[in-house]
Amino acid sequence: MNMIPTFDLCSFILLSFFLAATYFRRMTRGKINQYYIILLIICLLTCSFDILAIFLDARHDPAFAALQFTAHSVYLFLHNITLPLYFLYIIAQTDTFHRFGRVSAEIWFLLVPAVGYGAVMALNAFNGMVFTLDNGIYVRGWFMNVLYIISALWSLLCIIYLIIYHRLFTPAVLVGLLSTFPLMAVAVVVQMLDHNIRIEMFAITVGMLFIATFIQRPEAVIDFNTGINKFNAYAVDMKRGFHNKKKFDVILINIANFLSIQEILNYESANQLLRMIADTISKITKRSKAAVELYYLDKGRFRVFVDNRSRDRSDYLAESINAALKPKLPLNGMEIDLVAYVCIVKCPEEIHDFDTLIEFGKDLSKFRFSGKVLYAAQMLDHSKYDLMSSLDKIINEAILNNRFEVYYQPIYSVSEKCYRSAEALVRLYDEHYGFISPAIFIPATERTGTIITIGRFVFEEVCKFIASEEFKNSGLDYIEVNLSLMQCMQGGLAGDLLSIMKKYGVRPEQINLEITESADSETQSIIAENITELLKAGITFSLDDFGTGYSNMQRMASMPLKIVKLDKTFVNMNDNPKLLIVVQNTVKMLKAMNMEIVVEGVETAELVERFTLLNCEYIQGFYYSRPLPKDDFVDFLRKNNTLSPVTVE
Repeated sequence: MNMIPTFDLCSFILLSFFLAATYFRRMTRGKINQYYIILLIICLLTCSFDILAIFLDARHDPAFAALQFTAHSVYLFLHNITLPLYFLYIIAQTDTFHRFGRVSAEIWFLLVPAVGYGAVMALNAFNGMVFTLDNGIYVRGWFMNVLYIISALWSLLCIIYLIIYHRLFTPAVLVGLLSTFPLMAVAVVVQMLDHNIRIEMFAITVGMLFIATFIQRPEAVIDFNTGINKFNAYAVDMKRGFHNKKKFDVILINIANFLSIQEILNYESANQLLRMIADTISKITKRSKAAVELYYLDKGRFRVFVDNRSRDRSDYLAESINAALKPKLPLNGMEIDLVAYVCIVKCPEEIHDFDTLIEFGKDLSKFRFSGKVLYAAQMLDHSKYDLMSSLDKIINEAILNNRFEVYYQPIYSVSEKCYRSAEALVRLYDEHYGFISPAIFIPATERTGTIITIGRFVFEEVCKFIASEEFKNSGLDYIEVNLSLMQCMQGGLAGDLLSIMKKYGVRPEQINLEITESADSETQSIIAENITELLKAGITFSLDDFGTGYSNMQRMASMPLKIVKLDKTFVNMNDNPKLLIVVQNTVKMLKAMNMEIVVEGVETAELVERFTLLNCEYIQGFYYSRPLPKDDFVDFLRKNNTLSPVTVE
């Protein structure tokens, strides 16, 4: 019975398609892509020689005996080096070549097996230990079983390596990398039962299909505008490098004025500018012949990863890139002047985790621009960046161990000349870092969602305080509590807050909720439902930070507000007559809308007098008091909250 080449022909077509798609999708840079391409080429050649061998076996022509023997020999050689090559692909996926010392992993896992298999096939021509041709009929030798055992050991090595480094992969990627082995096992069993069904290469091809589907996906890693890797790939590669304790350099390139340039240019011109910058960086790195990877993150931020074996060229690369970005770039009849910050970071010597690397590189423009290459070693405030990298852990431990505390900042009533309300503010103290600024930890809690837990804690602490005898004797009417946008988007928020108030016997008029303008977005039905339910319960709302950035007056006018809090930017008038006109008219507008006004950030008697003359109802700021812990706050009110003019401590 003749062998059936159908599966090999299907494999050849599919592998050819995968190879063509790899080039068309520009998946050619980096070791991972290079090993993937080599794998495809080896598999294509293996299919080709298997098809040729099957064709010659069917002829039984002694005139083609030498060609028939060669076809089988080359097929077996290529087929057997596929697994060592696949192991190198796995090493590339884990980025652990440096673990094999000075001798290249390619020598251990490809060259040595290739020489070994080549020697076996050469000896087979004399002793027939692998296979023989008996009158043109293919007959397996005893060493064929040894080759299967060696292949099984290679498969086991690949699986063990993937298990060791499984944390570096998503489940989909791990499935893609492991899929080849059960497929191969099934194929081997099928071929043992029927030698005429050549299905092994088809099994490998299906495995390559899994890899093409789950791993070799350009849309996940390539920025199609610039043609280089994007943030997803940067995050994976850097995290993997830190996890593997690898030494490498990262050249940070931030175009500080890119957003300003982008506002001037149209969409296509801005993209063209990014392509020009990417091409410039790419040409420099290619000329250097250094082992690098290029990335475009966003907003004019590029990164160059320099592998350990090329770190001696980092200075040259950075200087060359810096020099190339200094001249004005011609673009559609314009000359674009870039403000390019170029900085070298040595990892892990200077930065030892991904979060710190991201935080450090976010905005290099906070450092003075000199036009020279910067060095992270001279710029790093390690205490700050160590804090940023540990922040999520600090916050989670603070929640578990009740380390958050509610402070209160009194709000002065201009008409009554005493304190009638206060704002509740959350504070975090860490044993190692001391007090951590809310400007640092609040964004982190919003990013992780822990702001919901913290917000509930603050609200309950405020309700406990309002229910106490201390509050009843304080002279305060209500406490203001901030609601974050994420809290407002929480289903059932209103019911949760009302149940807490009921638990402590807090009346609606004793609570005022501070929201930002974005918390009244009409596109969020959950937010609208929460606000409506709380309003029906009698709770009032105030608008926080009015005057920061762009304010939509139409939206503000439609919001259910009792109080508007003027941001401290209104306070910084500095005798600017134009700004004074803005403040006067803003106050006039808000009062015409029957809204009460709280002025935040007041620190001087002059400003108190100025806003008093403008008939603002309430003033809040360091002039009266900083935010205080509850006991100190109660003591402050006991000393100062009289109906006579307040004596400021």
